[in-house]
Amino acid sequence: MLQTEMPRTEKNIPAITKLLFHPSLLLLLTFLAMLLVSWRRWTSLIVDTGREMDLPLRLLHGELLYRDIHFLYPPFSPYFNALLYRLFGSQLEVLNVSGIICSLIIVMLCYRIARRILDVREVTLATMAIIVWCIFKPEGNLIAPYAFSALHAMIFALGTLLITLRYGEKQMWQNVILGGIAIGLAGITKQEFALTAAVTFTSGLFFVHRFNFRLMLPRLFAAAGIALVIALPVYAYFLDRVGWQTLIEDCHLLYTKIPASLVFYNSARTGLDHPISSLLQMLGGAAVAIGIASVIVLLSTWGKGNRRLRKNAGVILAACLVLAIAINIISRGRWDGSPLRALPIALVGLMLIHFFRKDAAKPQFALFVIAAYSLMALIRVVLRVPSGGAFGGYFLPTSLILIVYLTIESFPAFTQKIIVKDAEKDAASVVPFNIKSRFQIIGLTILGIWLMATMIVFGYRYRKTFPALIQAPNGSLYATAETAPATQEAIAFLLNNSGPADAVAIVPEGSSLAFLTGRYMPLRHQILIPDFMDEQEEIRAVEKLRTVKFALVINRPMREFGLEAFARDYYQKMGQVLQEEFHIVKVCGEVSDADPAIGNRRFFIKILQKNEGRNN
Repeated sequence: MLQTEMPRTEKNIPAITKLLFHPSLLLLLTFLAMLLVSWRRWTSLIVDTGREMDLPLRLLHGELLYRDIHFLYPPFSPYFNALLYRLFGSQLEVLNVSGIICSLIIVMLCYRIARRILDVREVTLATMAIIVWCIFKPEGNLIAPYAFSALHAMIFALGTLLITLRYGEKQMWQNVILGGIAIGLAGITKQEFALTAAVTFTSGLFFVHRFNFRLMLPRLFAAAGIALVIALPVYAYFLDRVGWQTLIEDCHLLYTKIPASLVFYNSARTGLDHPISSLLQMLGGAAVAIGIASVIVLLSTWGKGNRRLRKNAGVILAACLVLAIAINIISRGRWDGSPLRALPIALVGLMLIHFFRKDAAKPQFALFVIAAYSLMALIRVVLRVPSGGAFGGYFLPTSLILIVYLTIESFPAFTQKIIVKDAEKDAASVVPFNIKSRFQIIGLTILGIWLMATMIVFGYRYRKTFPALIQAPNGSLYATAETAPATQEAIAFLLNNSGPADAVAIVPEGSSLAFLTGRYMPLRHQILIPDFMDEQEEIRAVEKLRTVKFALVINRPMREFGLEAFARDYYQKMGQVLQEEFHIVKVCGEVSDADPAIGNRRFFIKILQKNEGRNN
């Protein structure tokens, strides 16, 4: 006997309850809770963020990007942040407020994107997940991003996605114009997000107009023309000022002549360093995802008959568990067991299913375009999708939206069809009343519990990992117990023994100390990554090094780039100058060695002073 699912009805909920559970209020409270628990604990003292602090200040003082300061990305973000410094002052807090505002914009964009495929309850959960797992992930939050170029370009790319979705709803030329503007802005902000935006808009046009190139091509060329009108003058300006060799070959804006160290780094990120293992991990991620789906089936059908479905789900769960364990052993610790590894497979499947469905209505278009954006956003890590880390927040937001959709909408509907077909074969079978709703409730409950647990864990990690307050003239922040004592000592030394006019070299990374103390870091390369300087560039760096009064050597190994220690494993000429023309005046940190080397198990900052009698 078949029973149909009852439609959802609006319950008579008290006004105060409706207010407390209003989507906007829930999202705001989630954001504020994570903001407060992580307050001023967003910034890494050493890795990447020193460049983000100091570079705009150098531009504000008249230096030219690419020529005077090496930079790997297009110019929008450094000059935008320099404008913020000009308007509001050169303080770390200015960047933090900018990061908070940008994160709120991302939340708004993701909510409006998700609303195309989810109802209010589900989209609220999906957006809360983005707030927690992407914006406030402790290892890589978006308030103080590793690169503001990535944060700003992400906004432009998500904006392109939303515009594309609007074009699918109403094929208006204003959406073509706005799409071209968003792609152009992404093009002067960060390269891979510009590609993501362009492919997303193109895929949307292709879906809407299918093979009607007479309608598609004029719109595509119009958007491309607008994007080029924005981007080409910017690049032409810098080509004229700094030249092709500096802009393209030295700063690699077209990904040409990539240094070996960056190839090594990106191979690890993409999974190309161990491609077979990466493919196995994708298969393992799929096994974990299917296993989780089997658990939901078992919980949803518990006590409701459907013994064959539960038996099949149990068999599938056991097989997935065995497969995941086997792949984890084969991967030798390179896989954390995350189902996100399987995202590229799922996204390609979503695109194919919804492109070729005959009932290609608005939800199908939205699913296709969001999947296309999500897949392009993952290109850089396509074989080894991270669960988070320093980059997950930039790649995963729209994928999280699709995960919620698959869990709450697609999977319950698919399972309901199986149950109905079984019931049609057996007249004695009974379809459990409202089984689809039960699936959805259990799915929402699992996601909600996971989300709440993550919030608690992240809050604890923020407070435990960053307990020590660092105070300086140009900003304050909380740091790890390991790095804080040495950093505060080094800041105090610079403030007491140098003036704002003094140049201070900080190697191989950590120009945040120059920014926080208001000192000038004259080296063109703010991060001394192996292989980024050729012999002539290192000679120029040596000459700059000879002009400083103090040089700070940070215990910052570069193992992720294939070599460990500055001055020992790479850039030995600079190391020789520091050894022969400088002397150690202070070692900050809890180290027993009088002259500790990079790679020491304890964090230190070694302060060297120029020998007397040398030309300054």
